[in-house]
Amino acid sequence: MSSDSTRGAGGQEYAWEVRKPGAESLKSAMRHFPSGVTVLTTGKGERAEGMTANAVISVSLEPPLMLVSVHKEARIHARLKEEGYYAINVLADDQEGLSRLFASPERSSGLSAVNSLGGEYGDTGAPLASGALVAIECKLEEIYPGGDHDLFLGRVVSVRIGDTRKGPLVYHEGGYPGLKSAPAPGESGAFVDSVRGFDARLNRARKRRR
Repeated sequence: MSSDSTRGAGGQEYAWEVRKPGAESLKSAMRHFPSGVTVLTTGKGERAEGMTANAVISVSLEPPLMLVSVHKEARIHARLKEEGYYAINVLADDQEGLSRLFASPERSSGLSAVNSLGGEYGDTGAPLASGALVAIECKLEEIYPGGDHDLFLGRVVSVRIGDTRKGPLVYHEGGYPGLKSAPAPGESGAFVDSVRGFDARLNRARKRRR
């Protein structure tokens, strides 16, 4: 198979659609990368701001660091610098409305935004999204330039776990598809990527051959 082709559905050879690098080609490519959805928040009371964000990364465990990428023209950009802290609220699958609300250019600020999120504040003072799967609060440590965005690196100071019986909200190709539960590896016969699991499969196979 040449470098100009890849494998499509059913194993058939499929030609790559090669595009010049740029904003539109990158946006088009990243539409096919599914991601979780968060609402990034900072500020208290009338200074509160929130924004839907999926460019979120767990950078380090020791020390615990999180990073979020924010467009320089976003309203929350200047407020993050002023406040020096933020909360990353990981949305559940029943919070699509909240994601759409804080992704809108007309989204509210101040107390209206806090009320939309549920009216709670975290240890840092950042608004929390009631009903979220997880809320991770960070103190801002560094800001790194990233083209038309800035990368806000924060040290984790508080972690809150919500009702994890709910599924995560997922964003893909401009929509919010539902996740389908897959059987556990032991039920499906899929390969388990661990020495212990692999050995157990081999032992079961040997017994069946006897």
